[in-house]
Amino acid sequence: MGDYLTIRSDRASGDSEGPPPRYFVQKQDHFDGSNAQTWLQAYYVNDTFWKPGSDAPVFLCVGGEGPALSGAAVESSVHCNVAVEFLKDTQALMFAVEHRYYGCHNMSACPVSSFAEPARDLRFLSSRQALADLAEFHAHATAHYGLTGNNKWVTFGGSYPGMLAGWARLRFPHLFHASIASSAPVQAKLDFPEYNDVTRYAYTVTSVGGSGACAEAIAQGHAEIGKLLGDASGRELLSRKFKTVPNASWLEDREHQREFAGEGVAYFPSQGNDPACESPACNIGKICAIMTDSKRGDAVNRLAAVAESQAQWLDASSNNADVGWVDYWGWQTCTEFGFYQTCEVGSQCFYTQGLDTLQDNMAFCTEIFGIEPSTVASNVNYTNVYYGALKPVGTRVLWPNGEVDPWSALSVLKSPQPGQPTLWVKGASHHFWTHPSASTDQQSVVQARAAIRRQIWTWLQDPSLTTALQ
Repeated sequence: MGDYLTIRSDRASGDSEGPPPRYFVQKQDHFDGSNAQTWLQAYYVNDTFWKPGSDAPVFLCVGGEGPALSGAAVESSVHCNVAVEFLKDTQALMFAVEHRYYGCHNMSACPVSSFAEPARDLRFLSSRQALADLAEFHAHATAHYGLTGNNKWVTFGGSYPGMLAGWARLRFPHLFHASIASSAPVQAKLDFPEYNDVTRYAYTVTSVGGSGACAEAIAQGHAEIGKLLGDASGRELLSRKFKTVPNASWLEDREHQREFAGEGVAYFPSQGNDPACESPACNIGKICAIMTDSKRGDAVNRLAAVAESQAQWLDASSNNADVGWVDYWGWQTCTEFGFYQTCEVGSQCFYTQGLDTLQDNMAFCTEIFGIEPSTVASNVNYTNVYYGALKPVGTRVLWPNGEVDPWSALSVLKSPQPGQPTLWVKGASHHFWTHPSASTDQQSVVQARAAIRRQIWTWLQDPSLTTALQ
């Protein structure tokens, strides 16, 4: 989710292949009673500590956008490891259910048989369909594993899967007993300048190596770059300083200027900040060490030093990224969420302002899918009406968020009502506490995992809050 490019740090992620996928028959369209088409949805199981016939809970890891899940989701991965690490204590049965479209293992495991016409073939991709998938899976698993009302289900997820995890509890309270909805931006928003506003703030957070001087230097450097882009001599200077610029004439095109500086002339992690990464300039602290080093020259030279430091490992990460059909998530932004991250003039964005506008970000909705801007705006508004945005109604949902995570700007930070507590994780990036535990973890992340476990225990052990399932 987010900047459409997931850059993995060189720290081991803990991912492994894990158990193979299993499949169950899923409806193509849950909202059309005349549609009898089906497909095979993948899920994964960890029953290491589970005893059939017991009253132990069921943990459900919700899949989401991005690469296909693997069996690592129920054993060791960045998705739901806070649940995995709680299995032994609870004797829980754990499932991970793949999101429709994201990771069709074969075409029979996809809701449609081709992608020849995107607007037609993606029509069954939505959060509403995905939530209905989870309800159908609940019925399948209940029958297949002999579960009863005493087996309380807890949903887990981070980012978009965190949104779904929370909504699954709120939309189907008779099925799902509780939810840990980590870093879940449940307020849909068309224009999302706050993403880059919070990114700038993240570079002032001292606990991760940031400072006010660092954020200001990044902003000054990008402002100067904006001026240099305006004339031939300036563009020539930039082409000499930055290897990402093929030549000075390349920068005459506004789209190339946007590519170069609209979202930063280097990679500036905040959503993906990992304080323990080891590659050059791979986190806030390492970048700020360069950006506050006066020996490196002015702010533009320091930005060039950051980009140069990152070049080798960043190129390798980009080349290894999943290169599947990238518009799955784009479709959902056009039809449901917006989330278009802009760097507008007058905002707190510390990149070159004015190059990355709302029009730039959402033009593909019309160009690829034929969805007009006014319709996109209407879709975003309806999503908030449908789910309740920052004031959802219900109980037993925990909303954890990280201090340096830009998605926190659209997440539940203040409890909307009793039974929906929040958890603020200082210095933490995007659902970092769902990753496998490591000796290098921030103390705040360690404490967050402990707080999540305590909340789950409380909700599981309260006899007045049992889920009635027959």
